[in-house]
Amino acid sequence: MQSNTDNFSASDTTVPLTLGFDSLRRPIWVFDDVRKRKVYANRAALDLWGAASLDELLARDFSDQSPAIQRRMADIAGRIEAGDAVEERWTFYPKGVAVTLDSVISRIDLPGGGRAMLFEGASVAPPAEKQRALEALRHTSALVSLYDADGYRLFGNPAAMTSYPGARVRFAEIFANGDVGGALWSSALAGEVVEGAYRVATAHGPRWHSVTVRRTPDPMTGEPCVLVNEADITEEVEAQSALAEARERAEAAMAARQDFLANMSHELRTPLTSILGFADLLAASRLDDEQRGRLDRIRDAGAVLLETLNDVLDFSKLEAGGMNLEIRPFALRELLSQTVGLFEAQAQAKTLDLSLRIDPACPEWLEGDPERLRQVLVNFLGNAVKFTGAGKVALSAALRPGAEPGSARLELAVADTGVGVPAAMLDLVFDRFAQAGPDVSRTFGGTGLGLAISKEIIGLMGGEIGVDSIAGQGARFWFVLDLAVAAAPAVSAVEPAAVEVRPLRLLVADDNEANRELIGALVRAAGHRADVVADGVTAVEAARTGGYDVVLMDVQMPHMDGLAATRAIRGLAGEAALTPIIALTANVLPDQVAFYCASGMDDHVGKPINPRELLTKVAVWGDSRPAQVARKGCATQA
Repeated sequence: MQSNTDNFSASDTTVPLTLGFDSLRRPIWVFDDVRKRKVYANRAALDLWGAASLDELLARDFSDQSPAIQRRMADIAGRIEAGDAVEERWTFYPKGVAVTLDSVISRIDLPGGGRAMLFEGASVAPPAEKQRALEALRHTSALVSLYDADGYRLFGNPAAMTSYPGARVRFAEIFANGDVGGALWSSALAGEVVEGAYRVATAHGPRWHSVTVRRTPDPMTGEPCVLVNEADITEEVEAQSALAEARERAEAAMAARQDFLANMSHELRTPLTSILGFADLLAASRLDDEQRGRLDRIRDAGAVLLETLNDVLDFSKLEAGGMNLEIRPFALRELLSQTVGLFEAQAQAKTLDLSLRIDPACPEWLEGDPERLRQVLVNFLGNAVKFTGAGKVALSAALRPGAEPGSARLELAVADTGVGVPAAMLDLVFDRFAQAGPDVSRTFGGTGLGLAISKEIIGLMGGEIGVDSIAGQGARFWFVLDLAVAAAPAVSAVEPAAVEVRPLRLLVADDNEANRELIGALVRAAGHRADVVADGVTAVEAARTGGYDVVLMDVQMPHMDGLAATRAIRGLAGEAALTPIIALTANVLPDQVAFYCASGMDDHVGKPINPRELLTKVAVWGDSRPAQVARKGCATQA
């Protein structure tokens, strides 16, 4: 504070030091209501206002008081002129922290002429609850600020003052994007409560804050203000961003893998169609023993390759959550008998004793997914027959206690006298690509996916799977599953008439010459006529002439693919547009099959072609009464 030993003229409107106020500990200041400025302040008042000297305080402009403050000051001036003693409580924000004073205001004559207001202040201790609130506001990490109607900060708690230091902070300037701040300000002044996450520019650099903005009256003047609450959420936003990026990378990797698997499936199934198809045709011809033996080698190798491909695709579907269960009633004994029957020839060739034992207490009919159950049992039986050089293989079904009413708890197991599983592998045998050991892998081959797929399927059904084994003494693979007990479906008194197999006129579209030859040979051997074309454009032109009972349509073809050709055929005039179209393709993933169905195809046969499946579907769709056929074939293929 400057020395007040100087005397001031009336024009300077400065109070002489002879008042003796500098020695007082309570703040005292003089306010010239005409010139709207403080003209004197003792040391305690300078400390209150956060000014180092009277010159610094005099440099501040108080002429832009709000209308409410102006009215309040005019009222005080009038009361003083009337001779009243005025006592008022004021709250100031000299350093961004509220300070409340009880003040006594009186009239004082200025040395150079004129009159002014003398303020004598005494700090007021707030009530306990208010004191607690003030302390909480002072120490919270949340940023709390109050801005006047012009957007300038009136008050900020310590957290806000640290993030946005300075005496003339504007609301819009705290945002990294000023336009965003301006829009929020307009909304708040209009009475809206705005909440959101915004990037702000703090003294510590750019940060993300959750911001809540609302209009509120100034507690001292009643003027409209804007209350702003902020919390730093930078770490949360950055973590969410990193998680979103990781999710996008994972989804992209999954999509890339699915595309790769789809392409791999197509590229492998296409040549396998010819390998297995022509091998079957050749098996029906005259061959000597040596030729038939070599042909069997080809067929066996092709079957192993197809099984490997199916294992890879099944595991991919399970990992991606794309395998769905088809729940329906099924006959337990029939399912188990048919499954064991698949391995009778292999067991006989190795002179193995293959048996089936079913607990008489097991229900006749259950509800579940019989095809997926069969897949697990086929994996168990296939391994048992493969790994057993001599002895026996047995499939058993037993009823176990503990099921809920209306359900049955079954234990299905396959036991063998084969090589067994080493103790060190018992906990790993259901892991992907795991096998009993390198010697077993070299001797018997396989992908090591069958048991991993079985574990995933049983888990999907809510069951438990396991193995008991001693190396060299055989193994017992089992699973326990709760299934709902079902009633036997009603049997019609009249057997449905079999679909009449009559000579049909077929159109075969496939860009692979070997496949065209194979498919043509298969359908002609069944008594049908077949026209073959190599692309979709030719297929549409052929279908336009009409007269075809069924179109067998490959999907991936040059010039016009099978999907575009199907849409074009559906757009033809007359009966040609209604010609049944069966997708005949190496693309067999569920989403691919569903897409073909949605694109206008009626059914689906996967490659390599199962001749029986192909001829059955040709006969069904070639029936002269297509309206009686459930048009959902391709949707159920997977």
